[in-house]
Amino acid sequence: MYLPWSLVRRAVALVAQTAELDRPAEFPGLVLPGLAGLVGCDTLTYNEIGRDVPSVRFLDHPAGALDPRCSVVLAQFVHQHPLVNHFRATQDGTARRISDFLGPTEFHRLGLYAEFYRQVPVEHQLAIQLPGTHSCLIGLAFNRQHGEFAETDLALLDLLRGPLSEALTRARARQRAQQTLREGDYAQLGALTDREVQVLELVAVGRTNVAIGRVLEVSPRTVAKHLERIYRKLGVGNRAGAVSVMASPAQG
Repeated sequence: MYLPWSLVRRAVALVAQTAELDRPAEFPGLVLPGLAGLVGCDTLTYNEIGRDVPSVRFLDHPAGALDPRCSVVLAQFVHQHPLVNHFRATQDGTARRISDFLGPTEFHRLGLYAEFYRQVPVEHQLAIQLPGTHSCLIGLAFNRQHGEFAETDLALLDLLRGPLSEALTRARARQRAQQTLREGDYAQLGALTDREVQVLELVAVGRTNVAIGRVLEVSPRTVAKHLERIYRKLGVGNRAGAVSVMASPAQG
């Protein structure tokens, strides 16, 4: 399916930005405006939907477009949502529209529509699922009052879903690594200079030499030299070994 080069270029730029995320909480604020510029919509939401408890938390774009209190109403009727039910049942998070499952008349008969979507208003919705957590399903929902989403919109989101999923998973891993480092004992790193500790901290959250160089404003070659000295001082042979020393409690 044909996608305009200008659209592809902006999509690639968005994916590149998400690669630098360190915390999952930063994901919606970066991704929602970028995606809204790629797929035309009235509103776009990042949604966390409880797996066992009927709960909904969302962040919207434009910010403030939806009343946060309406999440309670949505939670009451989320069991009727055809896209949520599809994602839960199949674990297939590829792009789907409400109209793929329900016609307008069937959609309008739902309490979900009468109590929530009619008030927004939303007549058309397109969504993808992203990697969730043990407690919630996560998805992005694109909403319109007029005009169904096109096949090209689905195709673009299916192309982006993989890189966006990887970025969110990577941000969670980096956050866990940062937590581990905060709880660790740096006594074993006493032989390292302050700059070498900075480099190692960035390695621990998954940064490449190029990314570390950008943060520290040095060349990737300089980063590699720092790593050589770190390995030698810590008596390890690679990045994983150095990080394991950093995260391990000191032996006394």
